[in-house]
Amino acid sequence: MTVVRIGQPEQKRRSLLRSRVTPGMAILVIAGIIVLRLWAVETAIVDGDSMETTLSSGDRVLVLKLLRPERFDIVVLRDPEWGGIAIKRVVGLGGDQISMVPFILAVGDREVTMGSKLYIDGRPYEEPYASSVIPRSLFPMRVPEEAYFVMGDNRDASTDSRRYGPVAGRLIQGVGVAVIFPLSRMRILPRGSAVAAPPAGKI
Repeated sequence: MTVVRIGQPEQKRRSLLRSRVTPGMAILVIAGIIVLRLWAVETAIVDGDSMETTLSSGDRVLVLKLLRPERFDIVVLRDPEWGGIAIKRVVGLGGDQISMVPFILAVGDREVTMGSKLYIDGRPYEEPYASSVIPRSLFPMRVPEEAYFVMGDNRDASTDSRRYGPVAGRLIQGVGVAVIFPLSRMRILPRGSAVAAPPAGKI
């Protein structure tokens, strides 16, 4: 008579798995996760409204530390004024000339000044992510090499490079690539040229 022991193969597989996962391997896995956390990946929680409506207060953003920022990327940085962690958008790279002029909107036969228009090297850019009502001007400013000109998307509520100037590359801690929480706002954050429209013309 043949006796079949139900569950014996599964038990053997579990025993084999336990024999292959040694304490040394477990330590290596944990160390790898720690290294990844310290050097490659981070999460940042948005606190404030300077990036509305792209990012809302409480959003958790996945940040990749090894990516080199491109123009229009969202970045996490150490604020050069108060030393805390901030999240802004790169609008100028090293060598770019950045300026802003009040935006003039034609309403019927009247002209209304509202918000500001971004110019890079004398060319106006459409910024679908940005919002502003208060007209502001920024005289042309050349961004030094290895530095970045950053601004919040909510221009009227953001303290950024318009106040403290271009940010040294060493202060940039990583590039935001996705919103991972809350689940209702989970999405990939577009990067680079996928964010803003091409130049519409020249000054």
